[in-house]
Amino acid sequence: MTTENRPTRFPAGVVIAAAIALAFMIAWSAVHWPEMAPTIVTREAGGSHGASIIPRGFSASAMPVTLVLVSSLMAISPWVNTKFSSLTSMPMPRYDRSAARVRTATQAGLCLVMCAMHVFVVGLHTGSETSALTLVAMSLGALLVLLGIYLPIAQSDVETNDSWLNALIVAQRSMSRSAGISMVVVGLATIAGTTASPWLGLAIGGSGAVAITVTLLVASLVRAMRLSRPRHRHP
Repeated sequence: MTTENRPTRFPAGVVIAAAIALAFMIAWSAVHWPEMAPTIVTREAGGSHGASIIPRGFSASAMPVTLVLVSSLMAISPWVNTKFSSLTSMPMPRYDRSAARVRTATQAGLCLVMCAMHVFVVGLHTGSETSALTLVAMSLGALLVLLGIYLPIAQSDVETNDSWLNALIVAQRSMSRSAGISMVVVGLATIAGTTASPWLGLAIGGSGAVAITVTLLVASLVRAMRLSRPRHRHP
């Protein structure tokens, strides 16, 4: 089944989460603008390179611009999938209510992280970046918990004529629950580690997320190869 005859739901949750986050970023920049140093030096001049100087205007707008770009991609991706499917006749996962919930939760988590990053970047100009780093690590843990909760829901309903691809989809489905639980555990460990040190929390969250992703990918590929392997009957 392709996505040609499936209605595309408007990603309202993505847009709402982005609007709230963008409003927060603008308000935070406006409130702290008078306290922000006009420029900060991220690298001193030396050797063959000059000093790296960042103006506060760039710092105040960097994360809001990033948020708009990421949210725009998230918002249009259902239509891109539908268009791609209609042009190539390649079946794509449908964007139904479950997919909308997963996308909204992912967007909410990303918005939380980007808002924390914005607070951190602004803090570089006000001298409060140390406390803001704790907020970044906490938000990363919250994002991982959200992803872990919603990962089992993000199941593909696509059926293709490729037996190996079908086997890969089945393998991913069978492992998504355990991967989701692992992601929640890593997220909670990230939050717990942050109470001791934000750098410890970031290390736990970053390394844990990479390890789970790589493990899920490799295990799914191995299981898919086993499932797609032709079975020979012995007389």
